[in-house]
Amino acid sequence: MGDALPKTQINFLRGWPNPSLLPASAIEKAAKQALSDPQVSTPALLYGPDPGYQPLRESIAEWLSGFYAPATQRSHEVSADPERICITGGASQNLACILQVYTDPVVTRVWMVAPSYFLACRIFDDAGLVTRAVDEGEDGIDLEGLERILEQDRSTRVVPKVCSFFLRVVAKRTSYGGVGSQPTVGHVIWA
Repeated sequence: MGDALPKTQINFLRGWPNPSLLPASAIEKAAKQALSDPQVSTPALLYGPDPGYQPLRESIAEWLSGFYAPATQRSHEVSADPERICITGGASQNLACILQVYTDPVVTRVWMVAPSYFLACRIFDDAGLVTRAVDEGEDGIDLEGLERILEQDRSTRVVPKVCSFFLRVVAKRTSYGGVGSQPTVGHVIWA
């Protein structure tokens, strides 16, 4: 018993990766390469297009198409459209942008699967939105329960280009609840 190693606590609160996984040398090499070519560095250091750098969006679309196509088991080709991909500084920034453009605190009702990423709650708060929890069981989100809630809240007035209902969920493999085995896809529900 005296030879047992002391247990160390792992803090998952921030959601940061282990520092050994950070590709500092690869980023340094890529930055030197990009900054040494004025045809790349000049546009890279200026304001870019709103949805992000087009060649990057095209590369991401190509990767997504290849990654998800085999898993679909469908006979038709799966292709991601680069025009539907937006490059941001991260999921939190993208969520804040979506809320800023498509929601209104008076109109929009928000539900989140609980437990959820704590910073997402703050982003909804900053947008003036009140969040409500949606139950999640072994097989994922309780869609029947959510449907009942939505039917009760149909009195919400509809405003053009404003999301009346917003549901935030995360993939099961990254879920803070850790339940279920199939991935859940995020949805925006429009009324």
